[in-house]
Amino acid sequence: MRLPALTIAGSLMVITLAVNMEVPLYRTYAQAAGFGNGLTAIVFAAYVAGLLPVLIFFGGISDRIGRKPVVLLGLVLAIIATSLIIISPTMQALLITRLLQGVGVGLSVGAGTAYLAELMEDAGRAAGYVAVTTSLGFGGGALLTTIALLFQTSNVPPSYWLVLSLAVLFTGLVFALPAPEPPGGAMLRLPYFRRDTLPASLAIGLAWAVTGLVIAIVPTQLAQYKLAEWSGLALFLVNGTGVLMQPLARRLSATVSMRLGFILIPLGYGLLVSGAWLGILGLVLAGAALAGAACYGFTYLGGLAEVSRLGGSQRARAVSGYFLWAYLGFGLPSILIGFLADSIGVLNALVGFGVVIVAASLTLAYRSKEANLKSPQVEQAS
Repeated sequence: MRLPALTIAGSLMVITLAVNMEVPLYRTYAQAAGFGNGLTAIVFAAYVAGLLPVLIFFGGISDRIGRKPVVLLGLVLAIIATSLIIISPTMQALLITRLLQGVGVGLSVGAGTAYLAELMEDAGRAAGYVAVTTSLGFGGGALLTTIALLFQTSNVPPSYWLVLSLAVLFTGLVFALPAPEPPGGAMLRLPYFRRDTLPASLAIGLAWAVTGLVIAIVPTQLAQYKLAEWSGLALFLVNGTGVLMQPLARRLSATVSMRLGFILIPLGYGLLVSGAWLGILGLVLAGAALAGAACYGFTYLGGLAEVSRLGGSQRARAVSGYFLWAYLGFGLPSILIGFLADSIGVLNALVGFGVVIVAASLTLAYRSKEANLKSPQVEQAS
């Protein structure tokens, strides 16, 4: 890639690096503030609260004001959010930090993808680079903090300063890039929902719920065995394994990819919870890797392909609806399980949700098979 394209790809990675770099310290901050699992999950979900309104109401903002200003705004928000948690490493500050991070990601990923596609003159390759850089960013920030904490216990580890420095650096680099004329268009682009995309939408919501629990709830259980800081590596494996599986997922049909996801999600979740219960780090990491293969690999790409196919002329809005379901799954179950964990215990809450995951996976797999069996009849009739 040319330097301008590398700059945009790097900017998206830096913005997403900032999002989860605090994950290994969630438990530390929560204990200092006297927060239970429910309140901690609300702080975690503030990211979704910042992101969703931007996705819903400002999907076309870069078409109106230009790609470059929107990417710059995403970097500036990452700088402000990171500076805030450095100055005040508390749950109260983290709530605002997460909100700002959600707004920044919601603004910049769509604009950055479009900017990169225009610079590379290849939308497919640009989307591939964005998928890799953002997936590694979401997991990489937590991994950097995990590594830093292995050498020194601190509420403001060096990883925070590293991400802040990178955000400042890339702000300067993006500022120096050319600013192409915005194409124009409607700023408001509401998501589009089709009834036949519901299984794929529910599947990605279920898959991303596992990621949300790895961030918001699992560290509490790991803390009993003094393993809370390893939640950063678990999150990195969720994202990283998904990236590794994406080339294979692209070669499979949407139906096969989603069916693999229905197997891997409950299996990975089971290993994850078993490892957290027994204090066996290897099981936690193996579970995170298996779940990640579905969350950001098979279920993710299979569902995305299915929604894109069924969306027809409304493909872009249908994909927005798909991500709306994904982020609702990412945030809402964590809040529910968090408050439930305060009432009945973390392990009981995680096991209970595991039952839901198995039941939902079996139901969605059956619905998928049923729909596949009916499809030839539909084609004959037409």
